[in-house]
Amino acid sequence: MIIEEVTGRPWHQEVQDRILRPLAMDHTYLPGSTPTLRSPHANAYEVYPSRERIDVTRVIVPDPGGNVSTTSDVNRFFGALLGGELLPPERLAEMRDTVPVDEETQVFWPDGRYGLGLVNRPLSCGGSYWSHEGGQSGYITLNGATHDGSRSVTVSMSTALGDSPDNALRQEQAASDLVDHALCDTLVAGQDT
Repeated sequence: MIIEEVTGRPWHQEVQDRILRPLAMDHTYLPGSTPTLRSPHANAYEVYPSRERIDVTRVIVPDPGGNVSTTSDVNRFFGALLGGELLPPERLAEMRDTVPVDEETQVFWPDGRYGLGLVNRPLSCGGSYWSHEGGQSGYITLNGATHDGSRSVTVSMSTALGDSPDNALRQEQAASDLVDHALCDTLVAGQDT
């Protein structure tokens, strides 16, 4: 609503004009009231406490404020955001001004810190990375990018392990380990060149 009040235009049009089109994020879109995803796409599954695995692809109700994207578009966005292409330095600094996440969230993001839409998490090889996770009904996305946006990785999963809190946590930790491993490998490789 603030965007519409300030610009006089719908927020999704501002996102399209200021971010998606300039960054050539051609595979990112707002589903609106469409009850299905554009093809091609992976099917989404939920594992319930009964251990039953159900295809929930067709029952997803798109979030009216959420875009659907691809891993490459998400990586492009983080590269542009953290690389200074989208915001003036003082606005990006505000996003990076963090506070520790609460105790409950620490379980999922150990030593994590939250800013304005960005999470800062430590890397096992030293330093930290920026992230903003997402997902809905079986689709889960974890990502990470270096401070300057020069390196990024997105892990996309199409099954949500909701059969137990322990399994949901294990899934989060496994995906977080993939992000950490990918960023640490690229950082080390980048130092060798």
